[in-house]
Amino acid sequence: MILRYKVNKKIRTLATWMTGLITSRSNEERVDFQREPIRKILLVRATFRMGHSVLATPAVFLFRKNFPHARIDFAGPAISKPLFQNLPITNHYQIHQRFPKSCWAYVPFMKQIRSTKYDLAIDVSCSKSALGAFIVGFSGARFRVGLRGRWDHWFNVRVERPAQKSKYRNLPDFVRSMGLQSEELLPSLILSADEKENGRRQLEMLLADRDPTGPIVGVFVGGRKSWRKRWPKEHFKELISDLHAQGVKVIVFRGPEEKDVVRYFERALPWGVPFVFESSPRKFAALVSNCDLFVSCDSGPMHMACAMGVRTIGIFLLQHNRERWAPPSSIARLVDQSAPRTVKELVKVCRMELDQWFGTLGGKLLVGLIGMSGFDIGL
Repeated sequence: MILRYKVNKKIRTLATWMTGLITSRSNEERVDFQREPIRKILLVRATFRMGHSVLATPAVFLFRKNFPHARIDFAGPAISKPLFQNLPITNHYQIHQRFPKSCWAYVPFMKQIRSTKYDLAIDVSCSKSALGAFIVGFSGARFRVGLRGRWDHWFNVRVERPAQKSKYRNLPDFVRSMGLQSEELLPSLILSADEKENGRRQLEMLLADRDPTGPIVGVFVGGRKSWRKRWPKEHFKELISDLHAQGVKVIVFRGPEEKDVVRYFERALPWGVPFVFESSPRKFAALVSNCDLFVSCDSGPMHMACAMGVRTIGIFLLQHNRERWAPPSSIARLVDQSAPRTVKELVKVCRMELDQWFGTLGGKLLVGLIGMSGFDIGL
């Protein structure tokens, strides 16, 4: 999986580099976008992870606020299409990652977006993305906007990199640097009432043998191993087992990249704890939306839970990742696992979150858990 990802990335980078050699650098323009007639806008986020797509959602609302009557389209990976459902965009173009489709699929794609004659095309990744720059540059838009840097010769409006490292804060800064109105907006994933109700019913069936009055804690046991984002499976097992033993309704989630831990959790989890894989992003989101607390390493599901307003505990193993990807404290509680530690810290955080959000019930459940585990956390 990691090798295929690296090969695909190298092929895309090489193709973009070769295209850059045969194209000239665009002349930079000074533009007051608030005075320009902008009727058609293309937003581009050419990164292929779920979390990247979730974090791009504020761009839709920021540009909709500045251009309330414009047509706004989005170009992104397949995962972003279901995530962007119910957002105020007109069209979603799918970009491809895997070779060889990532080569031939771009010909009709670029022909389609060029025929639309956009007034404004923007790479909203807030990073120096080769593929994003290529799509924006060859879109044919009057104004082609992206970060100043290695791949900026296709842009005619170049923006300095935002000072903010945080992916939750640098997009509003980027929009502000374009001379547009901006504000701090959190990612947003909008589910219908029916989707939420279907998710609730499915959770009820999965947890049918548990006390219906207690809070539901979702635990996602994944994370990118290659970027050192995944907590040890033994730690997750200990946390889940202790919560379950004290009557907390726990549901364990995995994604398509966690095949390597399936057998371990199927054997290690207590009887009655559901171990769920849901391939549909929206059905997965509907399940998560019905959790009272969601525990996850730095991952796409962590950002998804935050985007739906589910109180989240984010586990970060590296300070560098925390600086870039951590949600703000208003929507998540962060646990730093950069130093060797036990599950004790996370148990303490769960206790405090359940205490705060669910009152006496959560407190009683986890006081018992802590007493059983022999942890002294200064009650």
